[in-house]
Amino acid sequence: MGEFAEMLEREFSGLKTTEIYSTKLGNRNIEIIEVEVKGSKMLVMFQDEPMKHELHRWSLIITSAKNTRTIQGMDKIKTLKMRIKENVRSIMEGM
Repeated sequence: MGEFAEMLEREFSGLKTTEIYSTKLGNRNIEIIEVEVKGSKMLVMFQDEPMKHELHRWSLIITSAKNTRTIQGMDKIKTLKMRIKENVRSIMEGM
């Protein structure tokens, strides 16, 4: 299982992930996973590419039956994880 899927399972109890696709294209890591929570499912695509000065260029697309959210940014890893957790949490609350 990819690093992103493992991070989601560590951070959110009651969440089950199934890896659909995971690859590395050059320096870019790409993960597509299916997440099940509270009997509902959502698809999550995460891309991460390390840049200079400990920055990472990333994008996250979360699609559920009721909502789709796309976010992207360029952050240090600590900030990146915080932003991801906030967005996943808000989608889960809406399910």
